[in-house]
Amino acid sequence: MQTALHSDQATQEVPVKDLDVARLVQRVSVPVLAVIFALVVGGFLIATSGYSPGDAFVTVVQSAFSCSPGYCNVATVLTTAAPLIFTTLGAILVLSAGLFSIGQEGQYAVGGLAAVVVGYALPLPDGVHSVVALVAAAIGGAAVGVIPAIFRIFLGANELIVSIILNSVIMLLLSFLVNYPLRQAGGSTSYTNVVDESARLAIFDPATKLGMNIVIALAFIVIVWLYLARSTWGYEQRMAGAASAFARYSGMRTRAAVIRAAALGGALAGIGGGIQVIGMNYRVIDGFMDGTGFNGLTAAILGGMTVFGGALAALLFSAIMVGAVNGLQIVMGIPREIGATVLALMIVFVSVQTPLVERLELWLSKKRGAAEIARRAAESPVAEG
Repeated sequence: MQTALHSDQATQEVPVKDLDVARLVQRVSVPVLAVIFALVVGGFLIATSGYSPGDAFVTVVQSAFSCSPGYCNVATVLTTAAPLIFTTLGAILVLSAGLFSIGQEGQYAVGGLAAVVVGYALPLPDGVHSVVALVAAAIGGAAVGVIPAIFRIFLGANELIVSIILNSVIMLLLSFLVNYPLRQAGGSTSYTNVVDESARLAIFDPATKLGMNIVIALAFIVIVWLYLARSTWGYEQRMAGAASAFARYSGMRTRAAVIRAAALGGALAGIGGGIQVIGMNYRVIDGFMDGTGFNGLTAAILGGMTVFGGALAALLFSAIMVGAVNGLQIVMGIPREIGATVLALMIVFVSVQTPLVERLELWLSKKRGAAEIARRAAESPVAEG
């Protein structure tokens, strides 16, 4: 009797393992294919411009990952990736709760504004000043992030539309503030005052401004992973997005989980803006909303909605942007817009990821079901005997 039970358990474990492997293959292969297709189309565009796609690819890689005694492009990639990692983590937190908000761009901008005001308007000692500036950035981003969640939960509004409108409103507000009340006196262009030295993050490489910005970003990767994978709040948040009915019947407060996810996601995107200000730019200019929030959302989806996958995708985006500027434009004379086109194509291919995965899962389920029926049909004469 026990032998039969063990054999039944063994036969049941195989499909489960196969299912896990299939899901892992799906999660890895679809984003990789999206990147490959985008690079292939980008290579075709380069070829139509009269340049060799192979030479362009080698130039982009060298421009993004090479180092010389005077300047290290890898440091530039890491510096550019630091705020992008924060917007990516913010998007992952929000999307994991089932809230499709694309407000990371506005949260990033408000976080930058809050950080710059604290950075030059509040006289604080070294060490404390930068921390307070980032806390202000987090509060500003969180305040913007909860708005789409509140509209959806209590008013039934579509969070996608609300976040789009918010981004437009914040862009206009930022332009007004930078051009009028926060504009540096006597400046010929539209930008705010420069943050104090005490508010600036420590720098390891003055040429690329690589410093505590990437250290903080890497630390938050671990923090967010621990929050989602090991904490009760993170579990409630994931259940609110993946199985909301189960979460409600289990007694979880799904509304609170969604609002909390929106606030934390907005806070992370806001910190990204703060990192950009006190770690690199030291001021906010008119046009500060440069697409970092949208790229973070795309990196989150490209990374399979996982913390480490999203961080790797953010590094890839940063490498492509740096390689497109330093390699395509400066070295080869190819317009850097081709690099932006490759990123846009990644967004397009990533956008069809969900329906492709659903079709693939349906096909695999049918295949597994047919195989199971055939196996049981083959074993039924033996069982009857």
